[in-house]
Amino acid sequence: MMKSEFIERTGFEPTEDEYREIEQEYMGCDIDKDQFCKEWKKNGGIQRLMRLRARRIEELENKLNMAEKQYEEMDSRHCRSFNEMKDNMRRKLEDMASKYNQCCEANENLDRLLQEAKAAQKEAEEKLETVRKAFEILGFGREVQ
Repeated sequence: MMKSEFIERTGFEPTEDEYREIEQEYMGCDIDKDQFCKEWKKNGGIQRLMRLRARRIEELENKLNMAEKQYEEMDSRHCRSFNEMKDNMRRKLEDMASKYNQCCEANENLDRLLQEAKAAQKEAEEKLETVRKAFEILGFGREVQ
């Protein structure tokens, strides 16, 4: 008997797996397909398959619930891990920014000290030149040479 013939005679559409089992039952009988379908329905075949389907649905729902729970736990762990990494990176970035700012301040201080040293050098060179001119005017420069 073909699946379509079974459906036509019983008004019930089994899955492929269900029909394989039905077909094995049919092959084990010595009655024609019309009689088999009539007895199969009369003996609660539809109700039996519906109960099996309900159990299978329940099993699948339990599996789905377990998978969702596992996903949520993994997601929670990964979120926690991600947040820890993000916080660690933020702290490192803040530390690097602080060190960078310290370097900038030190560089500014060095630039200021260099400018002050150059100004002091220029002032010292100008005073030295004034002293040389004064010595030259006084005539001390010739004797020293």
